[in-house]
Amino acid sequence: MATPDTELLDCIVLGGGPAGLQATLTLARVHRTVALVDEGPGRNAAAAHMQNVVTRDGTPPAEFRAIARQQLAAYGTASGGTVQLVDGAVVDARATDDEVRVELADGAQLRARHLILATGVADLPLPLPGLARHWGGQVAHCPFCHGHELGARVIVLGGEPQREHPLRMMASVAEHLTWLTDGVPLDPEVVAGLEPLGIAVDARRATGVEEREGRLVGIRLEDGDVLPCDGVLTGGAWVQRSALPENLGCAMLPDGAIEVDEVGATSVPRVFAAGDAAHRATAGPGHSVIASAAAGQMAALGVVRALIA
Repeated sequence: MATPDTELLDCIVLGGGPAGLQATLTLARVHRTVALVDEGPGRNAAAAHMQNVVTRDGTPPAEFRAIARQQLAAYGTASGGTVQLVDGAVVDARATDDEVRVELADGAQLRARHLILATGVADLPLPLPGLARHWGGQVAHCPFCHGHELGARVIVLGGEPQREHPLRMMASVAEHLTWLTDGVPLDPEVVAGLEPLGIAVDARRATGVEEREGRLVGIRLEDGDVLPCDGVLTGGAWVQRSALPENLGCAMLPDGAIEVDEVGATSVPRVFAAGDAAHRATAGPGHSVIASAAAGQMAALGVVRALIA
């Protein structure tokens, strides 16, 4: 393990998901010294498979991470390369005019010229008891990532206005689609606009889940009825997984994301951010494996530009 007295790295990457893995690979490809620190598990660890990832559609997230780490090991310091893979939790990170320092839970320290925060986000608890047991399988929040697998009969749960967009996306996927607003009344004009798409609207409150042999088969309603389904689209609310962005003083956007520019630079000199935890002020969050990896590559580009400036 590097210490403040032994080595000044080019970059430390915090987080071993798609953004952090890609950032590390990009830096390794131009022979920059980099340490990837990962405490796991990833945000998508509950999902049986990743979807909508070219050449990796249907790959288990753990397998994806294992392949990436194996490939990074080829650039490792043991083989004369520039990459360190460090498993551990980070308890503190500080940026000065000259460098950044990171302290791990075991007391070890790393120092570098730049830092990439790929620390990700944490999904908030789902709104209905019992749904969490099926999260990442029959229950999901992204039509692109998991809508195809939810089955023929799908419920979109929750009456918030932001549910309408994924609902309309699912109209071309599910054979039977119901917007269960959980007691939230909808504007009649909104309801009328959904009818041509074959979308049913149910304003009753949900009280629980109906299961059979370990599978989710329906949502129980306040009047005792059960609305049958093969899958549920809900959730999507999240918070920063790590307190480090706030502790470092990074400017944050109204939705809770770290504000970055086109190459992932934050408001704090020497600190970059990528992945689900960050996005530009002029663009919304792009929470997907592909988007996170792309952001990781751009953050690495930002670091390299700063190093050669």
